[in-house]
Amino acid sequence: MNDSQQLCFGTSIFSSFLHSEPKPAFINQEQVQKEVNAVLTESATLCCEVAQDATEVKWFKDGKLLITSRKFKIESVSKTRRLIIGQLEKKDAGEYICEAAGQKLSFKVELTGDNS
Repeated sequence: MNDSQQLCFGTSIFSSFLHSEPKPAFINQEQVQKEVNAVLTESATLCCEVAQDATEVKWFKDGKLLITSRKFKIESVSKTRRLIIGQLEKKDAGEYICEAAGQKLSFKVELTGDNS
């Protein structure tokens, strides 16, 4: 076996290792409240739990990345990840996605009450 064959063989093993089944990024998914009914002008909290304390998550609304602002507060405590949506408006209803390690968890926010 020459050097190029050994290199190719080694790459194949490494490639197979990289393509093994991914470990779940989220845990206790069955306990997550995925449908949230909230009241206009109040706040709503979306919450999930990740498998590793150091796991970073990203929150999205309608495909748009959310960042901490006066409207959105993103918290990370131990394995718990939260998105707090303040002063709910009609436009805040819809689907939110929490993404971690390429895996996604979907939440649906529905609003009740009409203060217009």
